[in-house]
Amino acid sequence: MKIWLKYLIGIIIGVGFSFLASSENVFFTEATAFISNITILAGRYSLYPVLFFGFTVSIFELRENRGLFRIAVLTILIAAGFALLLSAIGLVSVLVRQPARIPIFVEGVSQIQQIGIKESILQLLPASAFEAFVNGSYILPLCILGGFAGAGCAVDKAIAKPSLTLFDSLARVSYAVMVFFVDILSIGFIAVSAHWVIEFRVMLSSKIFIDFIILLFVNCIIIAGVIYPVIIKLICRDINPYRVIYAAMAPCFAAFISGDANMTLPVLLRHSNESLGVRRRISSVTLPMFSVFGRAGTAMVITVSFIVILKSYSSLGVGIRDMFWLIGVASLFSFCLGRFPSGGAFIALTAICMLYGGGFESGYLILRPAAFYLGSIACALDALTALTGTYIIGHLSQMTMDKDLRFFI
Repeated sequence: MKIWLKYLIGIIIGVGFSFLASSENVFFTEATAFISNITILAGRYSLYPVLFFGFTVSIFELRENRGLFRIAVLTILIAAGFALLLSAIGLVSVLVRQPARIPIFVEGVSQIQQIGIKESILQLLPASAFEAFVNGSYILPLCILGGFAGAGCAVDKAIAKPSLTLFDSLARVSYAVMVFFVDILSIGFIAVSAHWVIEFRVMLSSKIFIDFIILLFVNCIIIAGVIYPVIIKLICRDINPYRVIYAAMAPCFAAFISGDANMTLPVLLRHSNESLGVRRRISSVTLPMFSVFGRAGTAMVITVSFIVILKSYSSLGVGIRDMFWLIGVASLFSFCLGRFPSGGAFIALTAICMLYGGGFESGYLILRPAAFYLGSIACALDALTALTGTYIIGHLSQMTMDKDLRFFI
């Protein structure tokens, strides 16, 4: 059975359970929340070994083929381009659609995580390289360690040959373990989707977010069904773009109901390799980099959310200067959320409100009840961006192998 179908069945069963259970059933709510957390942790469990060993071997191979610089430049350009494009699409959509104002209500300001750019930079090179394996949320320090290891192996290939053989073997074993965890996630998704629906019903009960919810969802569908296929077709002319969208279904399902980038990354690695046929030396490097930096979906969600906040607080229009400022800042902040595999969209929205000032410092509070939904839409589009960008890079580098649709996992 296809992975996307298993995930979809698990999600449908979970949605059914959530509607059968009473909304006031405390035991059911707590049980689904607990099992949901376990499922997300299980999804992350196999990531670090396959990420480290695969990244190391891939960096070595790219250096040997003199393709590392090209891959790095393409990844940066695509990540930045998608972030700016989706942020602009979000801005246009919210100005055209003009969703209903959200009533301003009084809510206490609690502790909010900060983006912490300085902290993110300081964590890149911890006191000991082995500390990179300890932080289960921030994968960039581990990628840096793997990059240094791969580059070190390229310095003296004769000495490094035994290490490379071992690393390659461990990468394949780690991948096999990851395959098992990706397959069994469908069972846990019953609880994850049930917990998601419980939160969604609470958010809908106030009936003030309906226009906002629909706007973000429609944006997501248009981007996935129209914008990205057009981009793929323009760049990869002889490819059916909807093959890539089809391959992204399972990662997008996982990302949407979990809102967790690190849990989604193993699913992306499998579908990139086994469905789209992208060579490991490409996907093992580009997918983690997109997961950390290429959060174009988050940029779109931030842009739409901030305009909704402005419209809710004031009837004045948004100036051209503010539009360009918002697109630039939203895109920039989307590059700074690597430490936050989940909840990054709301954290960045908080930072933008505080940066904008003018009495809007606490404007993010009116969207706090919808924070989990922001994360779901953002994470789903981020996953699609990662797979689309990886496939484009693989195609341009002639490192993809076409597979028949019936062999997609």
